[in-house]
Amino acid sequence: MVFSTPIRTGEQSIDRVLKAGLPVLLVFERRDCATCRQLDATLDRLAQQFAGKALIARIDVDDNPALVQKYSISDLPGLVFIRNGATLARTAGAAPATALQAWLNFLCGEGPQPPLPNGPSVPLAKAATSNGRTPSNGSYQQPTGQAQTATGPVVLRDATFDQVVGQSQQPVLVDFWAPWCGPCRAVAPSIERLAHEFAGKAVVAKLNVDENPYTAQRFGITGIPALYIFKGGRVVERLVGAQPYQVLRQALARHVG
Repeated sequence: MVFSTPIRTGEQSIDRVLKAGLPVLLVFERRDCATCRQLDATLDRLAQQFAGKALIARIDVDDNPALVQKYSISDLPGLVFIRNGATLARTAGAAPATALQAWLNFLCGEGPQPPLPNGPSVPLAKAATSNGRTPSNGSYQQPTGQAQTATGPVVLRDATFDQVVGQSQQPVLVDFWAPWCGPCRAVAPSIERLAHEFAGKAVVAKLNVDENPYTAQRFGITGIPALYIFKGGRVVERLVGAQPYQVLRQALARHVG
């Protein structure tokens, strides 16, 4: 069957979509997300243009928390580019039609790999949606750009890195990571623990290098997890690899106070 409009998918049907034999652009959105709605006309046009060559599949984040977690969606609209069932890239934002078209051409083998698209986006986690409901996945990430509280690390992006790290009056520990990285997952509990322990004394933050390549390149990140400590916006210590909790704690403590 050839689809000339975006399709709706979710946890029950995603496997069929990925096994359809076509490249897939997954679009994670929320019904009341005005920024997500900016993509509506673009997705309709691209679905018609790439009918029979690629699929555009829309996923409601409130109804599909397992997929949100699987694809590490932190901002909306979330964009995941898939070929042969494998994730090639992920990003977020209401990207221009030309940028999305270039990526679909690449997925279809009709062009070189372009830069990751970007555009306006909003954090996934909100205290309440406009209709008064809280997100059904029950998971709340600290809004980007604010110091962490007891909820855990700050989620950084290219657009907000300097705002958070450069302007912080406290030391900042940044965990450069990616969802596919096993050592990154191993060190994640220590990062969460440090965020709680150092709340009010230091900022503990995470930056997904797949979704934020500019910042990763800027600091020469070639291996992950890379754990950098910043003070006054400058790198004062670097640790690479899944370091034990005590090593991370001692390193951060040296720069507190």
